[in-house]
Amino acid sequence: MEGPSLKLAEAQLKPFKGKKVLAASGNTKLGTEQYAGLEVKDIFSWGKHLVFQFPDFAVRIHFMLFGTYEADVDGISVTGDYKRARVPRLAFVFDNGQISMFNCSVKLIESKSAKREYDFSIDILSPKWDKAKIKKLLAAQKEEELADALLDQEIFAGVGNIIKNEVLSLVKQNPRTKVGMLKSRELDALIDETRAFSKQFLAWRKKFVLRKNLKVHGRGTCPYCGSKLTKQKTGKRERWAYWCPIDQPKRERSGR
Repeated sequence: MEGPSLKLAEAQLKPFKGKKVLAASGNTKLGTEQYAGLEVKDIFSWGKHLVFQFPDFAVRIHFMLFGTYEADVDGISVTGDYKRARVPRLAFVFDNGQISMFNCSVKLIESKSAKREYDFSIDILSPKWDKAKIKKLLAAQKEEELADALLDQEIFAGVGNIIKNEVLSLVKQNPRTKVGMLKSRELDALIDETRAFSKQFLAWRKKFVLRKNLKVHGRGTCPYCGSKLTKQKTGKRERWAYWCPIDQPKRERSGR
C-alpha cells in the first residue's frame, strides 16, 4: 500500500486509540504474547509504515508491495488496497473491533514515543513536508533514474509505483531519465506534482474511485495522444513502469 492509503488507515483506526488489546495472534516471528492487555497510546502513519504505540514500545507495520489489512471498527468494515492472505501476520482484538494485517513486515521499536524518531519533513502527506529539503535530496541523486528516485523512501516517503507512474505521465518525463538531466524548474514541477497527486490519491481512495481515475498505471493506451503505452520493468528496483513513448521521450542531454 502507498502512503495515502496508510494515511486513510490512520484515520479509520483512530477509535482503537486508548483501547486495550484483548487478544493478539498471527504468524509473525516476533511472537504475539507481548501485546495482550496493553493499551494503544497512539496510531499513526509515516510513508508506508503504520505504527501502533504502546506504553513502552511500538510496533511498526510495513506493508511492502502487496500488504493489506482488514478491520472492523465500531461495526464498520474497512480494508486496505489488496486481497488478504490466508493467515494474518499480526492481528489485534479490541472491545470495539479487530484488525488483521497481511503480507507485511513487523518490527518492534524500543521507544515510548516512536513518532519523535520519524522525519515527517519527507512524508509526502505530512503537514511538516519540506519541499526545499526534498529538492536538495533529489538533486543530489544525479545518476539515479527518475523511476528509482521517486520510490526512494528517504526522499519521497509514501510514494509507491502507482504514484510514480501517474506523476511521470503528468509531468511528461520518461522513467529512465536521470535526475541530473532535469532543469531546476523541471525538478520543481516533479516535486509539486508528486505532492499534489498524492493528495488526490487520498481523496479518490476515500471515495473508492482510485482505480477508475488512473490514467496510465495498468493501462494500455496513452490518454493524451492515443499511442500504445510502453510497459517495462525499470530501475534498480525493477518495478513495472507505464509510459507513453511519444509524450515521455527518452532524454539524451542534461538540463541546466
